[in-house]
Amino acid sequence: MPDALGTNAPLYYLITLFLVALDAPFPPVPSELLVLGSGPMVAAGHLNPVLAWLAAAAGCWLGDMGLYWVFRRGLTQWLDRFRWGRWVHRNTVALMNRVGRETTYASLLGIRFVTGGRTASVAAAGIAGVPPGVFAALAGLGAALWAAWMMLLGYFTQALTGWPTWSATLLSMGLGALIGAGLAAFLAWTKRRRRT
Repeated sequence: MPDALGTNAPLYYLITLFLVALDAPFPPVPSELLVLGSGPMVAAGHLNPVLAWLAAAAGCWLGDMGLYWVFRRGLTQWLDRFRWGRWVHRNTVALMNRVGRETTYASLLGIRFVTGGRTASVAAAGIAGVPPGVFAALAGLGAALWAAWMMLLGYFTQALTGWPTWSATLLSMGLGALIGAGLAAFLAWTKRRRRT
């Protein structure tokens, strides 16, 4: 199989796993770039689709589990030392107060597709006391769906346009941001409509 990455493909999987895991507690980490980029690279024959998906899904699940335990154990004092940590804590509590604890389970699957939603939903689950077994299962399902969605978006962008990998990745990032913004706008509209 022609592989422009050569023996560096395993390193790509490991970096993807690490950065996607790190993205849960540190949202500014651009892990989506690697996951979206893996789709075009799969389409071009540079990466194994199963290994690329497993790296993204496993990284997502591991990061979610780590962040869940930080909030479950009440370690928000540590996060509050950092500006981004205070932002995450403040917005998580505000989000939980707005949507209510009963929607926490559903948000573990759905809100992760909105930019920044993954961190907020996982932190909310930890604060709300979602049982560890339930959280692990929902986070695993959410991670699998998220990784598949991101990769497929990149894959189909590459397959349909035939553009070089880097430009197909940029286009899929733009499409992903637009879809995420549209979903966030729809959720906000639905919430406002329910209040009236």
